[in-house]
Amino acid sequence: METELKLLLDPAHTKALIKHPLLARHALVAPRTKDQTGVYFDTAGHDFRKHDAGLRVRRTGKEYVQTLKAGGGVSGGLHQRNEWESIVAGEQPDLAVLHEMVPANHAWRERILSPEAAARIRPIFATHIKRMLWDLQLDDGAEVEFVLDQGTVEHGRLNVAVCEIELELKSGSPLALFDFALALMQDIPLRIGIQSKAQRGYTLYHQAQPETDTTSGSATKARPLRLSKKMGLEQAFGAIVGNCIEQIQANDIADGDPQDVERLHQMRVGVRRLRSAFTLFRDVIPLPQSLAAEFEWLSTRIGAARDWDVLAGSTLTALPADAPAAINLKAVQEAARKQATAMHKGAVEAVASTRYTALVLQFGRWLLGAQWRDGMDEQQRAQLSQSLSRFAREMLRHDEKRMKKRGRKMEEDPRSRHRTRIAAKKMRYDTEFFQALYGEKSSRPYLKALSRLQDQLGMLNDIAVAGELLEQLRGKHPTLAAGIAYASGFLAGQAGDGQAKAKRLWKKWKEQDLPQ
Repeated sequence: METELKLLLDPAHTKALIKHPLLARHALVAPRTKDQTGVYFDTAGHDFRKHDAGLRVRRTGKEYVQTLKAGGGVSGGLHQRNEWESIVAGEQPDLAVLHEMVPANHAWRERILSPEAAARIRPIFATHIKRMLWDLQLDDGAEVEFVLDQGTVEHGRLNVAVCEIELELKSGSPLALFDFALALMQDIPLRIGIQSKAQRGYTLYHQAQPETDTTSGSATKARPLRLSKKMGLEQAFGAIVGNCIEQIQANDIADGDPQDVERLHQMRVGVRRLRSAFTLFRDVIPLPQSLAAEFEWLSTRIGAARDWDVLAGSTLTALPADAPAAINLKAVQEAARKQATAMHKGAVEAVASTRYTALVLQFGRWLLGAQWRDGMDEQQRAQLSQSLSRFAREMLRHDEKRMKKRGRKMEEDPRSRHRTRIAAKKMRYDTEFFQALYGEKSSRPYLKALSRLQDQLGMLNDIAVAGELLEQLRGKHPTLAAGIAYASGFLAGQAGDGQAKAKRLWKKWKEQDLPQ
């Protein structure tokens, strides 16, 4: 299993990095430099890609090495993947050799390493990299290979620049990678690197295909969460939080189209789900206040951009086109769109910042090291292995009780309706977290009714937020006052109809029983 931390570096800081005293202090020998050319292979149907595997032949000098990576994942910036390597005679991979190296318990082994697959593989993209490599021994004794890669990933005429750091653990605790990266960040601005060179290469490959729709965005929804009734709470916490982090990192808005509104939306959903998980487990596994404050900062920055995206992208565009001639709705929409673009840019800058990188690294270290155990007594540690089924049941009952209490006041004022929406959202996330414990048949009717209610309350909240944002626009653009007043009035009318529908959906949800 390969374990490495990947960080992105602005080329302007490479000289400072190379001369950094941390490298000089921990290096066992002088750094080495290599010129490497790598060619990545796959079938026409991308069988390797579909099985989450990557096949590469890399040339360094006169030596050719084939590498197969498969499985694993990314959490907190830490990449962990199975890796098999062997020397080959030339530029073509030898799948028969890899077939013998990969254990038979890997289900994909026969599918992608068969003689038939060997006859169908072809070059997909290439990398040209100048690599500087330091062998480090850190203060805790961990041995780390520190790599600076500069070069390009190429497919045909398309290419993307590479300037990144890899800290690969050779021996010792992976926590040392986080500590070293955080220390380095005191002087060198770094950013979390989620995409591998292979992922960037496949992106170029798809961009070059005329039949590929590259305008649809690359937003990723959360994967189905797999939990077992036999799990202890600590194990379930890791699975739930890991699932949320995966969604956040898959939609990193600083690593893709900076104006992909759906990507930002899914990153925001991931952050919301994560914070809901923290609340769910807070009596057993409390999150340090310092990390909680940083996640709140991130949620605020992304949330503000999302609110403007919704106003400009759906709320205002849904207004009727037959407004009076004196009402210039297009100018209002254009002003909202410009503000949305600016807010979106600010959110991207926040995710690209060293503050966000530090948050990911600090949280990754806390999670990997199970640091919530620090300072726990024996009784508190015993709670970590209590029955997940019982815990889930108690938490969902608590969520439902809170939601019913808030919902009784839902029609009184917007604040009460907002509190009900927050409770519904929390209830939905928690129910989805535990859905695997009850099965889809038992949980589907409940989740369907809950989701419809939450979506309706969300629509009413969008209208309320739209009113606040339109007032901000009025302050910046006094000449648009008539159009803004018209839009606000129309939305107020929609809110009245929406409240009646929310009341009906509330009753339908109350008729449902909790999943068993």
